Amino acid sequence: MTATIRNTRRSGKSAASRLSTLLAVSALALTAACASPEEKVAKYSSEAAEFLEEGDLNKAFIQYQNALKINEEHVPSLLGLAEIAEQRQDFQAMFGLLQRAVRLDPNLVDAHVNLGKLYLIGSDETTALEEAEKALAIEPNNIDAKSLKAGVLLKIGDSAGAMALADEVIAEDPANAEAVTVRVTQYSINDGWEKALAELNRALEINPQIAMLQLLRIHALTMLDRADDARSAYGELIELFPDQPAYRRVYANELIKVNDFAGAREQLEGVVALQPENLTAKLDVVRAVNMGEGQAAAEEKLRAYAEASPDNTELQFALADFYIGSDQDEKASSLLDSLAASKDLDVALKAKNKITTILFAEGETEQATALVDEILAADQYNTEALLRRAALQIDAEEYDQAINNLRAVIDNSPDTFQAMILMAAAFERQDNYSFAQSELAKAFEASKKNAEVAQQFARFLLRRKNVNRAEEVLKDSLAVHPNNVENLRLLASIRLAKQDWRGAEEVGQMLADAGRDNQLASTIKSAAYIGLQDFGSVIETLSEQNEDAPLQGRPLSALIDAYIREERTDEAKELLTRMLETDPENYAAQLQMARIHLARGEKSDYEATLLQATETAPQRSEAFDFLYRHYLAENRRADASELIERGLRAAPENDALKVFKADVLLNSGDREGALDLYSELIEKRPDDRIIANNFVSLSSDMRKDEVSIARALEVAKTIESIENPYYRDTVGWAYYRAGDYAKAIEYLSQAVAAAEDNPEMRYHLGAAQAASGDKAAARDNLEKALSLGGANLAFGDEAKALLASL
Repeated sequence: MTATIRNTRRSGKSAASRLSTLLAVSALALTAACASPEEKVAKYSSEAAEFLEEGDLNKAFIQYQNALKINEEHVPSLLGLAEIAEQRQDFQAMFGLLQRAVRLDPNLVDAHVNLGKLYLIGSDETTALEEAEKALAIEPNNIDAKSLKAGVLLKIGDSAGAMALADEVIAEDPANAEAVTVRVTQYSINDGWEKALAELNRALEINPQIAMLQLLRIHALTMLDRADDARSAYGELIELFPDQPAYRRVYANELIKVNDFAGAREQLEGVVALQPENLTAKLDVVRAVNMGEGQAAAEEKLRAYAEASPDNTELQFALADFYIGSDQDEKASSLLDSLAASKDLDVALKAKNKITTILFAEGETEQATALVDEILAADQYNTEALLRRAALQIDAEEYDQAINNLRAVIDNSPDTFQAMILMAAAFERQDNYSFAQSELAKAFEASKKNAEVAQQFARFLLRRKNVNRAEEVLKDSLAVHPNNVENLRLLASIRLAKQDWRGAEEVGQMLADAGRDNQLASTIKSAAYIGLQDFGSVIETLSEQNEDAPLQGRPLSALIDAYIREERTDEAKELLTRMLETDPENYAAQLQMARIHLARGEKSDYEATLLQATETAPQRSEAFDFLYRHYLAENRRADASELIERGLRAAPENDALKVFKADVLLNSGDREGALDLYSELIEKRPDDRIIANNFVSLSSDMRKDEVSIARALEVAKTIESIENPYYRDTVGWAYYRAGDYAKAIEYLSQAVAAAEDNPEMRYHLGAAQAASGDKAAARDNLEKALSLGGANLAFGDEAKALLASL
């Protein structure tokens, strides 16, 4: 102390000022040092409560935390933090804080009530009811506890108990939101929405400031189809709560649903006025303008926002993204070039990454690759650039280099699921399936069960024949994203393939409940009902779909099939008659009407309807197919031939009709003409199994030159995985002609095992066995071929000659 005084004296006039300040600080420090821990906790907690009252959540949070650092069991601070968590909608933190508080003081009525509400939100009605009972045991007449209990009772089905409690609460608090909600819910179920609306109007006349009841009133008006009143109610809600942007957004979404884009724009611009720095709010306005006024107006609006805030690079990037999305690459490139020149490295690199996207889309791979290299030279850990380089390396089959780059991304940003997906692709290309599956599993979790990631993971699992795991992945993702149509479609296809008909029906109902793709929903449900042989439900489901939009193709065929199976052909005929009266050239309806005529034994009407269909759509093959087979069944080969000739005159490039023409030629004995047609068709349709089989079969019988034999074997290999015995026979005979007798015997033996009484297959197998030196087996099959085929065996002479040579 002496030294300090001596030094200050030498400093003259300013020393007194410094000494005064030093003494004041010392006094404050001594005061603080003398305060007890209890006094400090009380001071921090009191200040926190004041900050909370003023709405300064951050300062309140800090002061409550300061109090708890001294006394971690200070209940008022725990409750204060719980209130802050509630306002921040951090319900997990709120839950933990309330649990700590009631462990320390079990008599906290409000805490028990709030815990009960959280349990109820989480669908744990049992524990929610326990919390309500605890609160009522402490304070039997507590209104909030009674309201909570009423809500729980309603949810577990005790409507009488719920209504009795709600009436008690309303007698004391006529506008209590929870109790009124119980009444409204019960009225809407038992008495209709008019009575529910009357209850809401009664409560809101007492206190119009209850937002929850205002929203419930809007719902009631909507359920009563009072759209104009619902819109007015939204306007009243916004007048009551002008500073709440959430209500404006909800109203805007409703306006968009009814195509009132101008009204939606007005509400969304109100959100921008409330939150002028909110980029998402501005982009919502732009989207509303785009829907209502078109792309040019939307571009103008977004450009105006960007020009009003020239230093806001996020708006500049949003404008660039708009240009890219509307195929204005030149404008996008110009804007991005200016951003790429920014002195802010993050801005510049983000712009360059977007430029690479445009370059790759335009096919400028070399230039894009060079720009990726430039980005990584400036920032070797740039995530987007590393991902792009890895993708290029995977395309170039440089898998190890790609994996190294992707590991660098994950090391730097462990939750980058896009890197994991690319890593999985690299591993799969290397046939390292276990590693690929592991990376996809990690990507699925890191993406929080993202719908697109789920679909990629599920498709990988399906490629690996792991159907059950694929189904689980889709179910997990749909629990988070229940309305994703593509994943619902994929899940439905899995369940239909597994013949899990009830599971498929569930998916169809999920689509219907979500209001997403009703046509797909009813198609899935009808397929499930067909599997269950519940044709009445098929009729009900598809008839509803037909009312929304006339059925075509498979759905219409499934409906008519159900009518036929239920022996309700009169109803089917009436339905199709109405469709044809509306559209006399409805080809699908004509085909199905023909089916009804056939089911009813009306052969002349069947034939006439099919003839009409061939004239309606001569380029389509279905009606020709049915009628051609009808003529053959009645041995009217001349009519069958004329039908196909007439079809080819109308549609000379119709390949299906050419197949029928080849059949006509075969039936007339013109095998050369048929082979010429199949030779033409196989070049145009190399993946058509029927054409491939018939070409190989004819060529193997009729062409012995090396080029033809090699060509037949080449085509045969495209169908060698098909287990049908006729295809096996065709493939085996092609191998025989090519001199590969071991392969020939393998396929021909399988064919004969599945069709033991087919003489031609027996002959083929005997010939292959004879060529391989197995004379005993050859003799046995040749003798059986002659016995089975008799005088009509096409290869009788060859079989006899071969048998004589053994």
